Amino acid sequence: MTQAESRGDDQTSGRTAFRAELQCFLCGSLAGAIESDRKPLPANGVWHPADGGGSVAVTDWRQMRCNRCGGALFAESVDAVVHHDESEELRREVPRRGRPPKWLVEERRRLRDSV
Repeated sequence: MTQAESRGDDQTSGRTAFRAELQCFLCGSLAGAIESDRKPLPANGVWHPADGGGSVAVTDWRQMRCNRCGGALFAESVDAVVHHDESEELRREVPRRGRPPKWLVEERRRLRDSV
């Protein structure tokens, strides 16, 4: 096994985010998960409710309350997740903005003149 395989470099093709499950202090039920691009978790992030509702951006998850009993929520476990972007190959083919480098302009001119 090489060092690259032991480090898990096969996951480098995606975006790394940190997801924490939020549980209620009073009733212990799972309220959902908060996701952020930094660790330790900042106050803002993307909220994924446990009931399967759509994801919503929140400004301060620490102010959220349990839907079941109204208790305060705490982060139970923080895990790193990798989101693979399906459109990455499409993005590579998008033309770059700005003026092309001089060597590329010259190469294109030579190809155009030789035909």
